[in-house]
Amino acid sequence: MQIRDWLQRDPPTVSAHAPVSEAQQLADEAGLALVLVVEEDGQLVGFLTRKALASAPSHELPAGKLAAAPTVVLSPDDPLERAVVLLQERYVLLPVVEEGKLVGVLTRQALMRALARMCGFGEPGTRIRVTLRNTEEIYRALGVLAEHGAELVAVTQGEQGEMILHVRGVAERQQLSRALEEALE
Repeated sequence: MQIRDWLQRDPPTVSAHAPVSEAQQLADEAGLALVLVVEEDGQLVGFLTRKALASAPSHELPAGKLAAAPTVVLSPDDPLERAVVLLQERYVLLPVVEEGKLVGVLTRQALMRALARMCGFGEPGTRIRVTLRNTEEIYRALGVLAEHGAELVAVTQGEQGEMILHVRGVAERQQLSRALEEALE
């Protein structure tokens, strides 16, 4: 999955030439933790945090003069995994830029929706835990699923070689579990 599938397009922004007071008003009205600052052509200049807005030397100062340059930006074509690593660290949201222009943002909320979809959360089916001694055993497990007519929804990795197989179309869960255990002995 790519960032483009999950980004929020047209996030609230303020012009780099607008006074800081306009950025403050946008932050207050929209309940934003930070305000993105762009040039007239959509080029991302940076962002203003609530702290930066509150400590501005003058509320008539152009927002672009006070904006901090982003340290990290994403491309719409970046893999979702890159955003997972960045958003778990410290970022509230990540700007998504194409050819220097802001095309959207990726929020933690959108990332959670994407991960839920990737893991099949909310999808009907059964989850079966198997422990693999080596990575090649996953192919044996998939063969057993096919033999039993199970449709694979998602595979997630647990702790120390454990894999969670989310499947549907299984009439006898216990029979499938036993077949998997036998194949992986």
